Amino acid sequence: MQVEDYMNETPLRLLEMLTQTREDLWRAAQALTERGVTRIILTGSGTSYHGALTARTFMQRWCALPVDVCWPFMLDDETLARSGKALVVGISQGGGSLSTLAAMERARNVGHITASMAGVAPATIDRAADYILTVPCGEETAGAKTKGYHCTVLNLMLLALAVAGQQQRLDGEQRRSLLLRMEKTFNHLPALVTASQAWAQTNALALRDSADIRLTGPATLFGTVQEGALKMLETLRCPVSGYEFEEFIHGIYNAFNAQSALIMLDPQPDARQDRLAQILSEWTPSIYRIGPQVENNGLNLNFPVCQ
Repeated sequence: MQVEDYMNETPLRLLEMLTQTREDLWRAAQALTERGVTRIILTGSGTSYHGALTARTFMQRWCALPVDVCWPFMLDDETLARSGKALVVGISQGGGSLSTLAAMERARNVGHITASMAGVAPATIDRAADYILTVPCGEETAGAKTKGYHCTVLNLMLLALAVAGQQQRLDGEQRRSLLLRMEKTFNHLPALVTASQAWAQTNALALRDSADIRLTGPATLFGTVQEGALKMLETLRCPVSGYEFEEFIHGIYNAFNAQSALIMLDPQPDARQDRLAQILSEWTPSIYRIGPQVENNGLNLNFPVCQ
């Protein structure tokens, strides 16, 4: 199967996850409550790291605990020795990340609780896990992971809801309401994929010949910006980097010239992003904006909004 096939399969997998009974998540949530966990650490590399970034805010809200996202190499002994028992969740799409495994082993050795999230079972990282929380997304053999990214984000969100339910901070009606919103979003994904395919084959076709691409977006989409940059780098085989908007305007834009391309994620109107696009359009003609309200100017992607 190709990357596009997995993208088209993603909505169905996400919808299936919403209806599954997950005793594994409930057991991990129960342990978090009973064993005095005071913080959560998510660790992984590449797409796994980006999925953790995307889920972090939702998890903090519903777990009512600090949630940190770290690359495996950052989970050294000093970091792990900080006060409080942690739930350390190691994430690996293919399940074989040795750096993630090593980070989980270090965490376990100093008394933290560990959990694994891999897209396959059994997985190498399961060896260092007290709780195995397999992401039920099915096999994904393409190098550039897409389905696994979305399903990992949802798996983390469902873990957070299990924690909230275990601690009686989420009643049945609230849970049903949240899952209904997710269901509507997932049912809308095929329309977004179709719109994106049309954009990629028309307005954005010139990007395939780009030598330098930057992505930017608001802090709420930082994980998505990073993942988008990685997917483009893996498939276009050219330098691509992603930045949160505030970081981007702290010097990064100075590297732009006529050969540079910028993709801006615009989930809502923002005068400062408008101003940035206006300024950089004098330096390069390749400014692409993606959002529900962006101008239809032959470059942008104005995608349909989920109703």
